[in-house]
Amino acid sequence: MKRIITVALNPAIDKSASVAHVVAEHKLYCTPPRFEPGGGGVNVSRA
Repeated sequence: MKRIITVALNPAIDKSASVAHVVAEHKLYCTPPRFEPGGGGVNVSRA
């Protein structure tokens, strides 16, 4: 696979977490957060 180098004017770091299930009026226990590169230029390069 070839390497792609991207120069982005507005890079960002996306932070996300998930839960196994959601129940009304109960506390949510999330997975540890994931940090991934993001922003318009980075996301277009991935596609």
